Amino acid sequence: MPIVFALVGATGVGKSRLSLELAERFNAEIIGVDSRQIYKGFAIGTAQPPAEDLLRVKHHLVDFLNPRQVYSAGDFCANVKKLLSENPDQNYILVGGTGLYLQSLMLGLPQLPKIDESVRRSFEDEASEFGSDSLYKKAKSVDPEAMEKVEKNNLQRIIRILEVYQSTGRKLSEWQKERVGGIGVLPVFWLNRSRENLYARIDARVDQMMADGWMDEIRSLAESVPLDAPAWQSLGYRELLCAKDGNQVQSVLEEVKRKTRNYAKRQLTWFRWQVKSTEIDLDTCGNPTDLVVKSIV
Repeated sequence: MPIVFALVGATGVGKSRLSLELAERFNAEIIGVDSRQIYKGFAIGTAQPPAEDLLRVKHHLVDFLNPRQVYSAGDFCANVKKLLSENPDQNYILVGGTGLYLQSLMLGLPQLPKIDESVRRSFEDEASEFGSDSLYKKAKSVDPEAMEKVEKNNLQRIIRILEVYQSTGRKLSEWQKERVGGIGVLPVFWLNRSRENLYARIDARVDQMMADGWMDEIRSLAESVPLDAPAWQSLGYRELLCAKDGNQVQSVLEEVKRKTRNYAKRQLTWFRWQVKSTEIDLDTCGNPTDLVVKSIV
C-alpha cells in the first residue's frame, strides 16, 4: 500500500526542511497545500520552494497556475485525486498551511448549487463603485461564522459568502458542514513552535525575501500580470508595488510582518481545533524525522 500523509503548520514554522527529509526517507513526492504558492512567478513573496528543493524532491501544485485564474478547494481536491489515481503506487506527502484544502480533501466538499454568474458580477460592480467595505459589512452581517477568518481585502471570499447567501437563502458556513467526496482521514502531523520563536522566524523570513529580490519580482510581474488578477491578493505584493520611497517600503514590510504573524496565529487555532493530528513541537523535539517515520511505519 502506498504511503500518504500530511505535514502541516503555520507559515514559517519549518515545514520545508522536514518535508524534504521525510520525502527522501519514504521515496515520496510532495504535494503543496498552499493557496498562494500555486501561482506562476509569484515565488519569493509566497515562499515557494527554491529551485534546489524542486530538484531534490519532485513537487506538485506549486508554481503551476496562471496568475489570472481563480483556484478553489474543489480544484485542489480534483487535482490531488487525479494525481493519486494516476500514480497508485507512489508515496506522497501533503505539505502546507492551507487547512481548508486538506480538510476538504479528507472530509469532502460542500454540495453547493451552481450560482448564476450574474450574481457575482453584481457584487463585483458594487465593489467597483462603492468599495469593498460595504460588502465586508454585509458579509459579516449575513454569515459571521464564515467571515471569522476573512480579511477585508479578500474580496473574492467576501463575494463568495454573499453570492451563496443571496442565491440559496442559506449561509455558506451551513453548506460547509454538509460534505461528500472525501478520500478519508489521513495521518496528519502538525508542526508547532512557541509563539516567540515562530514570530521571530516570520520576521526574519520577510527580511530575507527582500534580500532575495522580492521588489524586483514584483516590478517584473506588474509588467505582465493585470493588477486585478487573483495572484495579486498574496500578502505584500500590491502594497509594495504602490510604495513610493524607502520609508513607505519599510512601513509596508512592517505591516506584512504583522499581518503574517496574525495569519500564523489563525493557522495555529485552526490546526489545533479543526483537524485531528499529532503535534510535533520543533522547539523541543530532538529528531522530528524519526518521530514521523516511527508513527507511519
